[in-house]
Amino acid sequence: MLKNMYRLINQDSRFDNEPKRLFVLLRWIYLLMFLYYLGLILLMYFLKPHRFFWLGAGSLLVVLLAFGLTYRFRTKVNLLIYALIQLAWINTFVYQYGWDCGVQHFIFALLVLLYFSVYDALTFKILCTAGMFAFRFGLFLYCRMYEPMVELPVSFEVMLQVYNSVSLFIIFGIICGNFSSNIETAEKKLIQYNKQLQWLASVDPLTGVWNRRTMSDHLESYMVQSRNRTFVVVLGDIDHFKQINDQWGHNCGDAVLVWLTGIFQEEIGERGSICRWGGEEFLFFPKMNGDEVFQVISELKVRLDSSRFEWEGESMKVSMTFGLEEYDFQPDIKELVKRADEKMYLGKERGRNRVIY
Repeated sequence: MLKNMYRLINQDSRFDNEPKRLFVLLRWIYLLMFLYYLGLILLMYFLKPHRFFWLGAGSLLVVLLAFGLTYRFRTKVNLLIYALIQLAWINTFVYQYGWDCGVQHFIFALLVLLYFSVYDALTFKILCTAGMFAFRFGLFLYCRMYEPMVELPVSFEVMLQVYNSVSLFIIFGIICGNFSSNIETAEKKLIQYNKQLQWLASVDPLTGVWNRRTMSDHLESYMVQSRNRTFVVVLGDIDHFKQINDQWGHNCGDAVLVWLTGIFQEEIGERGSICRWGGEEFLFFPKMNGDEVFQVISELKVRLDSSRFEWEGESMKVSMTFGLEEYDFQPDIKELVKRADEKMYLGKERGRNRVIY
């Protein structure tokens, strides 16, 4: 039975582009109001006065009807129905039992619900605030000028204040908890989305390694933080890559780039950074001294020499030419990469498939 009730309360709206969460929230509030009225009926029936018993029974029926209407009408209509029920309830109860019963404070829960639920212009919300203030202040003035219909004992008045305060804070907690959790969820999704966008903007979409811009920013930052430390950049170019594309097609060329990236990551791993500098060129930034970098790139070359790329049942050798350049404390990344590029082309002129340092 409880599972069926839970499914009934959490049922989605039958209207398109209507927020399910608001319908569900209103149903939970109506359920709480039903329990509130039921408790109030019992409280006043056993402890006097009895007059509210019939008024409370009518309130229970109204709440059940409003609960059912959440499945038939759109958001704004349901919010209007809820607002009218609350205002009518507050007005009737204060008129019967006076200002000290404390029920007039429920208007704040209604105001919070309207502010978070209605996506109209701020002017509308200001008008709602002004209208509720006028309503509450009018009740206050009325209670100052006229005696309540039923005079409540002081002890019962205090009990009623406590009961209404507890009920109000529960409804407040439900409303605020619902909307704050939605805001937190939206913020988390936005943060994750922004992180995803940043990641997409920083990597090469084909190979998944850094793109040229990210590597340039990284090198600039590293130079600023390590002014007195030497380092080496390596520019590598795939030999005869145009022939691969011409003979086997660009899909094969893309597959070669991905295959090579996997080898780069296995050989260099966490010892440095890799980026696709452009086309068939890759820039490597191993955080080692020149001799160590030369050893690593030489081992990478040996790995490529002993490996074969498979494509559509055919096997081919893919080689690369590398140019290594050491940072000489001249704060210019473009010049540093340019010198690595010149060494790489020197290797091309000497027959390709070699490392120039």
